[in-house]
Amino acid sequence: MQALDALPIDLNSVVVERVSALWQHAGLALDLNVIDAQHAWLVALVLELEWTLIHEPTEIPDRFRVILHEAGEYANEHFSVEEQLMHAFNYNEETKHIKSHRKFVQILGQLAGGEQITSREDGERLYRYLRKWLIQHILVEDRKYAEYFRRRKLVQDANSRLDSIIKEGRYHLHGQQQFLRLIGRRGSQIDVSTPELLKEIGSMWNRLNLATGIPIIDIQHLWLIKMIVDVDEAMRESSMTRSAVLHRTLSEASLYVELHFRTEERLMDLLQYSDSEEHRKRHHAFEEFVAARKGDFESGNMRAAIT
Repeated sequence: MQALDALPIDLNSVVVERVSALWQHAGLALDLNVIDAQHAWLVALVLELEWTLIHEPTEIPDRFRVILHEAGEYANEHFSVEEQLMHAFNYNEETKHIKSHRKFVQILGQLAGGEQITSREDGERLYRYLRKWLIQHILVEDRKYAEYFRRRKLVQDANSRLDSIIKEGRYHLHGQQQFLRLIGRRGSQIDVSTPELLKEIGSMWNRLNLATGIPIIDIQHLWLIKMIVDVDEAMRESSMTRSAVLHRTLSEASLYVELHFRTEERLMDLLQYSDSEEHRKRHHAFEEFVAARKGDFESGNMRAAIT
């Protein structure tokens, strides 16, 4: 993916998909393009930490040291840009906001301990703090100044000011704006091809003997397996990630039902399949199941939604 080539560290492709799901599900966009690009990168760092902790523990501590260094770089650039923006528009909570920035830098330094991430416990502390910051700072504190700009109809002016700050050349987004466009596109298909994911999909495919010999049907069945594996992996992750993945998967499942079932039904009609009516009944039952799970999720009943 070209959008990822300019980023300062490589991301697991599943993590990129997770970032997209969380970004859209949690409504993280503030409509301040440069700020959103920087926030999207922080989300990526947090979810990369989570993925490493749960799925690739042998990569600790090396991977965490890389991410810790990048988190420090992120803080230096993002906070400086944000503070210039708030000052330029006389944001009434500027002083309080800057104090929260200084506290973040202080605590990040303490967690780093001279960049000596040596154990899983060290990594978990770093992950928990960055996740807490993501939730509290972006979803609460940063929304306040975004709303300040909206109420005063200053969003366009704020974006122009941000563009000017970046053009000064002191800050480098390192592909973050392209990354934001990638994860922000609704319905965009991100290439997810980690060896672990492909192995699990292949294992389920062979174990259940799902091949039909009809290419379009087999491809759609692989799509369904990928969704199942994705949700299964997310069940081991944080509630924040789990909720975002489930939201994305339920929407994707609705699309799958429409495309796959209609394809199968047209094919059965064409071939004059004798058991067509019974097969359609099973389709209808599954459509009702997906709709019910989506309704459970939207009503806040997460437990029912995943059963």
